[in-house]
Amino acid sequence: MADAGEQRTPAAAEVETPADFLANLGNALRGKENVDVGLADILAKHLLTASPAVDALSKAKDAILKLAAERADPPNPEAANG
Repeated sequence: MADAGEQRTPAAAEVETPADFLANLGNALRGKENVDVGLADILAKHLLTASPAVDALSKAKDAILKLAAERADPPNPEAANG
């Protein structure tokens, strides 16, 4: 019988690595209603990783600014057709 103070470790199948946790978090974020999928993709790609790049914040910021610029200036449908 285990002591009351002894903690049980989860079974091997239940253990989740940090990379798995972060990937699942990104997927869960993308799947939520009213979540900006473009922004969630950027977060998952640059920040929700087990070992983010040294310049991950800078890359995420650049990707967010690019996404914002694309959304602020959508392509003109008339120019695309003509």
